[in-house]
Amino acid sequence: MRRLRDLELRESYDKGEDDIAEDFYLPCMRLATRYDRISGYFSSAVFGIAWPALKEFVRSGGTMRIICSPVFSSADSAVLREGKESLANEDLAASLITELNILLASDRSRKPTRILAGLIASRVVEIRLASVGASARASERRMFHDKVGIFGDPGGDWVGFRGSMNETYLGLAADGNIESIDVFASWLDPRDARRTEKSRERFELLWHDRAQGVRVQPLSDDAMSRVREAGAEDWEVLVDEVIAEASVRAKSSGARSSLRDHQVQALASWELNNRRGLVEHATGSGKTYTAINAIRAALEDGGNALVVVPSALLLGQWQRELGEGLRDLEPKLLLAGDGHEDWRRQELLRPWSAPGGSGARIILATMQTACTDGFRNRLYPHDRLLFVADEAHRLGSLKARSLLTISAGWRLGLSATPRRAGDAEGTSAILDYFGGILKPAYSLADAIRDRVLTPYTYHPHTAPLTGPEQAEYEDITRRIRRESARNATDFGDIESNERLRRLAIARARILKQASAKVDLARRVLVDHWQDGQRWIVYCDSIQQVQQVRAALSGAGIPSLEYHSEMDGSREATLVELELNGGVLVSVRCLDEGVDLPAVSHALILASSRNPREFIQRRGRILRRHPGKIYARLHDAVTTPSVEKSEHASSPNFRRRDADRLLAGELGRVLDFAGGAANPQAMTEVERICIEHGVQVVANHVADGAEGIESEDYDDE
Repeated sequence: MRRLRDLELRESYDKGEDDIAEDFYLPCMRLATRYDRISGYFSSAVFGIAWPALKEFVRSGGTMRIICSPVFSSADSAVLREGKESLANEDLAASLITELNILLASDRSRKPTRILAGLIASRVVEIRLASVGASARASERRMFHDKVGIFGDPGGDWVGFRGSMNETYLGLAADGNIESIDVFASWLDPRDARRTEKSRERFELLWHDRAQGVRVQPLSDDAMSRVREAGAEDWEVLVDEVIAEASVRAKSSGARSSLRDHQVQALASWELNNRRGLVEHATGSGKTYTAINAIRAALEDGGNALVVVPSALLLGQWQRELGEGLRDLEPKLLLAGDGHEDWRRQELLRPWSAPGGSGARIILATMQTACTDGFRNRLYPHDRLLFVADEAHRLGSLKARSLLTISAGWRLGLSATPRRAGDAEGTSAILDYFGGILKPAYSLADAIRDRVLTPYTYHPHTAPLTGPEQAEYEDITRRIRRESARNATDFGDIESNERLRRLAIARARILKQASAKVDLARRVLVDHWQDGQRWIVYCDSIQQVQQVRAALSGAGIPSLEYHSEMDGSREATLVELELNGGVLVSVRCLDEGVDLPAVSHALILASSRNPREFIQRRGRILRRHPGKIYARLHDAVTTPSVEKSEHASSPNFRRRDADRLLAGELGRVLDFAGGAANPQAMTEVERICIEHGVQVVANHVADGAEGIESEDYDDE
């Protein structure tokens, strides 16, 4: 069995020249079964555990004793300066609990804190709190300032170190904050042996509360209770996650911009999942940059990448992002789709996707092109090919599902909403192919909290159906009810019944294209539009776009159009909006991926009950931009009149069917209001729900929604 004396130790280590973790700290921990440490502060104890060797240390029966000081308030510090020797145990406990709560509230420190708390709760680690008084001897004060550590092995060897170590999250990494340490060992010359023994004696003196001017106490019952609550039983899993996250941070330290915590966690989770998984992050929270860092990892490991995007517009956007984000690697890009045909004409696809070769190679293709047999059959399948799918939820449609047969060892899907509404089969196919959704998800509320996205105010406006529209809505509703009863079909599984699916789409179209929305758009813009602002008006159809533009023109408000059949350049139109402001009236082709951070106002006329669509429409205006403090979202809420229904007098209808009919529309509205910065929005939406007989349960409507997932590609 190897002992500490088998290590080739130097007298000192300096971060400028040495990798202190790999050369000293981790080798010692792997051979030791005892580790005594004075860490200065509790936060140092949290961050300073040698994560890569921790599991080996514990499995060998290792135990750790830590003496630390909690963070004191200024009042506590004043008491100590006045010469009092220690704080009361309850004061120490309160200080520790406060610091523990602060560490648990931070994304960066939560996992390390839970690991240490779990080890304390399981008695692998024992911790005691020290308060250093004014009369403490210089040797004790220096031990706390210098942060002393002592390793011991079963054979009786001891290794000590002392230095001005500022142990932080990456404190033991090459780019961490360790400055330098001196090292001494029990088996070396007599001077080192005496120094080792003296350090051990001083530690024992402190540990047993026998040092002059220093009070060292075990954790109180209150503190231990909070530690047990915080401790992780699955601490070994968290250790792996912390190591992976530290590795991601270290590898990305030289990138053009630093990764945010949620991006680091996603990439670490992807690495731990054998480089497979779906990133479920809010629109505008940096999914593209997360993927670029995954591509970097693949290229640096000798692999190559295939990136598939849903539209020609995103093809150009990704081309620019890849060139900028991977500039140092000088990647070669092969484009496919939107008129780029060299991959086919020159038969470049197979050699470009094959393993080996020189330089970094990336294939960037539109989804429509990548789905063809000619494209997929030319790919070279291998374990070091990374397949990145932007807006990965689209791969679950019948048209795009062929992409889920691509044989790539590494896979990464990007989507704010990876689960397809009303399509359990498509959702299952996506999750199975990519290997599940990577944890943790990063919601829109998370992004607003972290200031990754801009807070928004929400303003719902009702747009009632006309008499003929109401009659048609009720007719389709009766047909849906009869079809469901005839085939015993649950409405939540409409994909299994094509007739029911068509009826649901037809009924949804009545709400989306309600004629009252055109006049509503005119009134909202007349009341709120100011010159220089940037607005998006989301319409359901090109016909509705034309109607809205005509109404705005009649009110003296100029507008731009954006749709697949427009004359002129769509990209130039977006540049015009970005530079000069205006009102952009668009159809759903703006739902995915288009970056318009300067847009601060939106009006939604297309009442989509598909969570993906309404989440992306909201996210489109929440991207951060200089001078943009709040975004403002106006929403046309179209609800059929329950009272006019032939079944409205039935209590059972109001309790069940009315909820079912309106759940999709009002579910979307409640979701918008729930994330808004103006509380009165929720009050107004709840009033609408009550007025229409829909039960509100914890800011959600009762029963389910009837989201229909579109299978159409964005046009190329």
